[in-house]
Amino acid sequence: MDRIRVYTGGIASCNGYLMKTGENSYVAIDAPEGFAQWILARKPDIKITDLLITHQHFDHVEDAAEMKRLFGCKIHAGSAYNEDLTLIKLAHNSWGVPINLKAFEVDEVLGDDIHTANWGGLLWHIHHVPGHSPDSIVYNLPDEELMFTGDVLFAGSIGRTDLPGGNSRLLNHELQTKVLTQPATTRILPGHGPYSTIKSELLTNPFIS
Repeated sequence: MDRIRVYTGGIASCNGYLMKTGENSYVAIDAPEGFAQWILARKPDIKITDLLITHQHFDHVEDAAEMKRLFGCKIHAGSAYNEDLTLIKLAHNSWGVPINLKAFEVDEVLGDDIHTANWGGLLWHIHHVPGHSPDSIVYNLPDEELMFTGDVLFAGSIGRTDLPGGNSRLLNHELQTKVLTQPATTRILPGHGPYSTIKSELLTNPFIS
């Protein structure tokens, strides 16, 4: 965990992660509001090679365009930019929440046929886990025993499935077959809240059957 820094920001208190991959090189996971300026204020000479998007709900991508502008990082996601996936219209019309989200370019769309990638010199395993959002991806570093789970698995909970594109049966199936099968000591770094482990969630999470 010494190689990871976490920022929490935006209206939904979303986690953005920085994973150190070199002397001054990092891979970022998700881009909540304020993440880019938080990074710049602390490490103005930082090199961010890649930004990995777990899914495009607005709270995870509000700073994606700014991250690309400031750091020139490549953006990887399960879908090309799609306003419907961001839920910004739902936030405006149903929740009364004004969202300032700039469209961003996804450099690499991670299709279902892509299962591994090398970012920052690390071998990442890519798990497509729909059910919370159709484009949800879990990024796994088996050698580091780390999983960035976005909004599909939290400490003590799982992702909500009552939003557009949600499917509770599908999410549970995908969790059981792709996420919870990882080694028990694997640490979970979710999109919201504190980190956990696979073992802890198997033992205590009331939403996992």
